[in-house]
Amino acid sequence: MAGKPRWYSRWAPDWMKAILRPIWRDRITQEAIVEDLDRVVRLPAIPNAWTMPIKARLDMLSTGIRTPVGLKINGPNLETIQTVAVAAEGILQHVPGTRSAFAERTAQGYFVDFDLKRDQLAGTA
Repeated sequence: MAGKPRWYSRWAPDWMKAILRPIWRDRITQEAIVEDLDRVVRLPAIPNAWTMPIKARLDMLSTGIRTPVGLKINGPNLETIQTVAVAAEGILQHVPGTRSAFAERTAQGYFVDFDLKRDQLAGTA
């Protein structure tokens, strides 16, 4: 198990640890941390994107997307955008190296539209 203290963890000199660690790990790996976090932090309809906080913020500011790589689909019809996005999600999930692919459901949900009668609201009618 990664992260478990080994017989050499406390006393071995650095040069010996450098030889032993690739064979017999005594530290938790980044992959193991991501697996643990993915298992514990699961929110419906929100994919996890684990990266350094400053890098994540810069990516969001420059692209508007919360992950380092994203695909934006634009168009005049929300239903068509959603159809294309869901199809792209299905294709991208099978690309080697892809950790997660998620298409936002823009045309689904409950929305309330307000048609305001400004003259009545102002009391001038």
